[in-house]
Amino acid sequence: MKQLLSFILITITLFTFGQVTNFKTKFTLPQEVKETSGLLLVNGKIVTHNDSGDTANLYEIDSLSGNLIRTITISNATNVDWEDITEDSTHIYIGDIGNNAGSRTDLKIYKILKADYLTNTSVKAEIINYSYEDQTDFTSRPNANNFDAEAIVIYQNSLIIFTKNWINSQTNVYKIPLSAGTYSAEKVSTANVEVLITGATYNLENDTFFLSAYDKSANPFLIYIDKNRKPGENIFFSGFTKISLIDKIEQGSQIEGITAFGNGKYYLSREFVSVNQRGMTFTFPQRLYEFYDEKHNLLSIHQNNSSNVVSIQPNPVVDNLIINMANQIVAITDVKVYSILGKQVAGLKFLKSSNEVDVSSLKKGVYLIKIRLEDQTFVSKKFIKL
Repeated sequence: MKQLLSFILITITLFTFGQVTNFKTKFTLPQEVKETSGLLLVNGKIVTHNDSGDTANLYEIDSLSGNLIRTITISNATNVDWEDITEDSTHIYIGDIGNNAGSRTDLKIYKILKADYLTNTSVKAEIINYSYEDQTDFTSRPNANNFDAEAIVIYQNSLIIFTKNWINSQTNVYKIPLSAGTYSAEKVSTANVEVLITGATYNLENDTFFLSAYDKSANPFLIYIDKNRKPGENIFFSGFTKISLIDKIEQGSQIEGITAFGNGKYYLSREFVSVNQRGMTFTFPQRLYEFYDEKHNLLSIHQNNSSNVVSIQPNPVVDNLIINMANQIVAITDVKVYSILGKQVAGLKFLKSSNEVDVSSLKKGVYLIKIRLEDQTFVSKKFIKL
């Protein structure tokens, strides 16, 4: 990713959703990956790569210390502008899809076997070539076209590409097959996100997407697409949630890679940036961040093991909802109630002495109660308010 042409230093207050919690800096990334542009977790190790300017290398980093463990070279590849990385059960996919000028005719995805990656430091890739079905003009227009891209995921047995639209700050979603070959990428969705998309991850655990992004004033954002959407490839049909990170990461940060690594946890990377404004130099080192998605347990398609020992009654309920614990050894530490669309209901009282929640103030409808236990597990139950 090339640095933004303009960097505006301003003081601004933006609304931040409470969905992203426990946000923290994990460590500074090694110097070898100052231009970290994609993230993945493979075999418990962080995998990243640089964008243009590097050789065709993947870098494996210890997830605890942040130290570089291995460098893996793709022998039959070149790094024109590597922008993201994703995986399925058997392969790793690296997107050579950066297209700042909108003039590239050699866009491709490198596909390598995980078995080769895990046992070698030099691997050979299959190659997936593609072009966009609706691009007819390949005139060079740096940072002034809608055919740049920095984000890929695997979804419904296809490779999904999210564009970084410099002109209209939207994102278009294209799909291509997973097998080697040459394809015309089919547009399947679009959204007016009003930011520049830089990375993506799909969480199979709860059927959700997170996209990393920043706006043209270099304010960092996340775009969230939850599972409560119309089925099919048009993933933006039912909308999205835009989450500001300006209170968590400095303005001017170029967040680049994002990946889920289990139980609602995510890594997010920022590349090194140094800019001079009005005689002052602002430097942002390459960093790895970690955060938790509060909606993960609420929306998860997997049943929590603790759900067998927790029940609620009466259901339907009019006034007080009682939480019954089959095993009183594990105590309840927190209770939250959400609408069926995932919005938290404020102002409800939980009485620990009787394990009751006063829901009398709720409007009639269907709700979810999220119960946190002292062993840090969660149980979610649906109830009807009469």
